[in-house]
Amino acid sequence: MKIRALAIVAALALPGIAAADKTNEKTTNTAPAAGKLADSDVKIVAHLHHVNQMEIDLGKAAQKSTTPGVKAYGDTLVKDHTSNDKDLTTYAEGHKLAVIPADKPETDAEKQDHKDMMAKVAQLKKLKGAEFDKMFLDMMATDHDKELAKIDTAIGATTDTDLQAILKATKPVLQSHADTARDLQKSSPQASADPAKPATK
Repeated sequence: MKIRALAIVAALALPGIAAADKTNEKTTNTAPAAGKLADSDVKIVAHLHHVNQMEIDLGKAAQKSTTPGVKAYGDTLVKDHTSNDKDLTTYAEGHKLAVIPADKPETDAEKQDHKDMMAKVAQLKKLKGAEFDKMFLDMMATDHDKELAKIDTAIGATTDTDLQAILKATKPVLQSHADTARDLQKSSPQASADPAKPATK
């Protein structure tokens, strides 16, 4: 009787043990989803955050332009990059990255690009009128092209599906900004009065 009683107790205990094992298994399986980002993904997030901040800053500078098209373009830059940065910040916080780190260039080429960009921004902010518009639109067309190439590289480099989704959603916005800058270049007064181009009759 004692042996049969022990067998019954053991049989009743087994489902509880199995359930506990399944609970532990579920906890283990879901842990990585809420884990910290890989260093390579943090770098992607940091760079995109830096780009957003730069574009918001330059967009605000363009809002002071006396050319309606450039001023409206500046409004668009501020609106789009502010929205993108909010999504990026929410994503980062959800992956235990409370503060997005500074974008630190690592290679010599990246360091030189960063130095050149800072110098151009400083120079641009000293300009006014047609000179500002010309340099600003040149920068927007060229720099957005560069960022589009970096976005493609980043999409292929990350395995995080949420980050890929943000990058893929950002790409057409950057493309639109590049296209708009070129359209404004064609319609701007200095384009038709460019001394490098022969006057047409």
